[in-house]
Amino acid sequence: MIKNILTIFLLLILFTACSTNQLSLNIEKKIEREKVSVELLNEISFILVLLKQNNLEVINSKLINPKFGVYKVYKDDNTNKITFTHSLQIDEISNEVDSFEIKQEVVTFNCSPDNDAFYGWSKEGTFLTPYIKPYLSKIMNEENKININKYKEDELKRVELIEKTSYELIVTYNKIFYLTKIDNNWYITLIDEVKTNCSK
Repeated sequence: MIKNILTIFLLLILFTACSTNQLSLNIEKKIEREKVSVELLNEISFILVLLKQNNLEVINSKLINPKFGVYKVYKDDNTNKITFTHSLQIDEISNEVDSFEIKQEVVTFNCSPDNDAFYGWSKEGTFLTPYIKPYLSKIMNEENKININKYKEDELKRVELIEKTSYELIVTYNKIFYLTKIDNNWYITLIDEVKTNCSK
């Protein structure tokens, strides 16, 4: 009788351990970038049309997740340090869209104070890349070293999702967006104003 109870107890422990391990594996699998899909490309085409129409109202109502909001990273004019703001909407956009063709290739912004001919984007158009900068996690982790728990775990997880699963959408001479899939829909979660800032 005791042997049977011990056997059942050991099996329960083994089953629980396997279930817990499986659960953590499933969580890890979710935190990864999806492959570029037709759905994503269609969503980007929709964003480009809205930009061209200067339709900020639809961008804010359809493309900003109300729980995640949108971050904006930029260099502070006084300290020249990278910082960020967080809000539930984008305040302004430009209707500058050079191309509706979405290219999956690298494009760089060149800062050249000595020669204006080399200043600006290496190519013009619309570019989609997986190269996400971990601006937010770096800032938040540094701040948490000074002010313990300034940023709570749920916000840090939200930032981890953005940095590990997003795509960078560059519309040259307009905006640089991060697009993140949340609850099976693509949303704008970050605007990068650092990449084109040449201040040192």
